Amino acid sequence: MVMASAPPPSSDVEGIPLSAPLLDLLEGLHPTINGLISKFSDEGFSIWIVGGAVRDSIVGIPLHDIDFATNATPTQVVEMIPSAIPTGLAFGTVTIPSQEGVGQFEITTLRKDGTYLDGRRPESVRFGTSLAEDLQRRDFTVNAMAIDPVHHLFYDPHEGANDLVSGKLSAVGDPNERLQEDGLRIMRAYRFMGHPSGPFVPDQELSNALVHRVDCLSPVARERIWVEFRNLLTCSKVLNVLQRMVADGAMEYVVPSLSEISDVDACFFDGVNKNSLMRGRLSLLLQKLTNNDARAILDGLRVSNKIRESVLQIKERIGILPNPESKGCLRRYRMALGEDLESQLSAERGYDSKAADNLRTALVLLPPLEGGTTPLVDGDEILLRLGISPGPSLGSIKKWLFRIQVEYNLIDSPSVWEKAESLGFNGEPIGEFEMWV
Repeated sequence: MVMASAPPPSSDVEGIPLSAPLLDLLEGLHPTINGLISKFSDEGFSIWIVGGAVRDSIVGIPLHDIDFATNATPTQVVEMIPSAIPTGLAFGTVTIPSQEGVGQFEITTLRKDGTYLDGRRPESVRFGTSLAEDLQRRDFTVNAMAIDPVHHLFYDPHEGANDLVSGKLSAVGDPNERLQEDGLRIMRAYRFMGHPSGPFVPDQELSNALVHRVDCLSPVARERIWVEFRNLLTCSKVLNVLQRMVADGAMEYVVPSLSEISDVDACFFDGVNKNSLMRGRLSLLLQKLTNNDARAILDGLRVSNKIRESVLQIKERIGILPNPESKGCLRRYRMALGEDLESQLSAERGYDSKAADNLRTALVLLPPLEGGTTPLVDGDEILLRLGISPGPSLGSIKKWLFRIQVEYNLIDSPSVWEKAESLGFNGEPIGEFEMWV
């Protein structure tokens, strides 16, 4: 419904009435968002929904975040919304913090970018009032669409909706220029090839540019490359995309020397957490490398310490599975892997899907431990009972007792000691004391 006080549309792009999916997007907006839209309209400014929210809504993907463009200057936006955070004033962007059940989102002033000299950012930015110029600076046609939520109009000067429906990925304008402006767009192109709103196949012009301009990745910060690559690894189907990255030469900027891609599509299974899927796939990709080489690659990508150590452990365990018919082995395996369990199972599916599925089924049916997930016998009890002094052997004994606690599903300290003695314990661990490899 058009607001009575709303100014007439100020766009220099021809708009058309919204389709049903885009009307559904507007109807589902949180009241806080609607209040913000009304504020801009009441103050005489135009505001548009842009980017991923438009693209994903057309194909029925639930709304996760939302971004806006406006003809108000950044200063005017901050004056209207005092809580706005000036996160990128030089580029016209302010961030609206989370509030009343709405996550944070960005509002960016319409702009035209100057020349890109460093392959990352424009040398200059000119704020303006032209929606046409703003959409012209975007990377791909499927991301160059806008919605006027006040007048219920859809703007698509580059026919992104047609490309979206046909699964075609096309650059806005000359793909060589777009990739030279910001080399990260190369990684974004590969990510969109596996994106849920697609998957997309690049047109011939973009395909050629991805090969001819692959060196534009060279000046891009490694952590920016990692963000795009990790997002790609969370898509359901990525094998063909990764193989294409190898063929195009882009993989040399991500995982150098990687030429053979394992069946990473098999790593996906219904219900798998995206972060677990990402870690499982990354571990499988690095499996054949030494830990030193894998560590160097992960450090080069500025991967977090937590993800790096997780991946290095997962890759070393691939193919070492417990007997799915032995509940004791299953319990130790589950305990040892902890929060890495789902990632490990994801990696195992890419290595041997049948064995991994059998294991996953067995683990789903395995009841929780009756004695809990912490040792029932502590160090003080061990020292007192065995009459020994603190030292290296104490840690080994404690680990071994915890291992048998888990393996035999024991419920209290006396049960642990009784089982240990029945196994022949005489003050030294019997066999392996680690929970798992």
